[in-house]
Amino acid sequence: MKTRRSYALVLALSLLLVVTLACSVGGAKKASEEPPAPPENTPTSAPAVPAEETPAEQAPPEQATPTAKPTLPPDTPTPEPTTKEEPAAEPTPETEEPAPEPTEAAGPASYDTVFPLPDDVQEFLTLGDDQINYQTGLSMDEIIEFYRQSFADMGLTERPILTVIDDSGFSLVFDGWENGKSVVLQGVDFGTLINVNLRFEDV
Repeated sequence: MKTRRSYALVLALSLLLVVTLACSVGGAKKASEEPPAPPENTPTSAPAVPAEETPAEQAPPEQATPTAKPTLPPDTPTPEPTTKEEPAAEPTPETEEPAPEPTEAAGPASYDTVFPLPDDVQEFLTLGDDQINYQTGLSMDEIIEFYRQSFADMGLTERPILTVIDDSGFSLVFDGWENGKSVVLQGVDFGTLINVNLRFEDV
């Protein structure tokens, strides 16, 4: 009787042990399949992100208040100084000096020469050694007649062999001057004037 009880007790303990082992194995298996629980200290929620302000919530940018432009008074023309303009001086016309008129001699006393001269003498020149040259508006015939008469009055004589007279000019020689030389008178027709030359030569 006592042996049966012992046997029954052993059997009950064995069953209890099997059940306990089975529960332990099943719990361990279930525990391995379930994900581990997060630690209590770690926050599970994501950090709060500040919500972006909507355009309506954003303050509109301050608009620059247009500065009022100062109102300028209308342009008033500055009165110009009333300076009395003097009339421009008219240019003084240049007075043209009259061209010197040809010098006319009244006679031999008006020029430094020993030879007689007619009334009409222009462009008188002294060439040295008592030689003179001038121009005149007299004709060749008037010049020849003047010197023939003047030298005759002085006592000179014409040497006809040396006298040459043509349309372009003339050449005459007079002897009897106190210095012992001959007076040579020559003239050339320039058209409007006659060029006359007088000199001493040993002829």
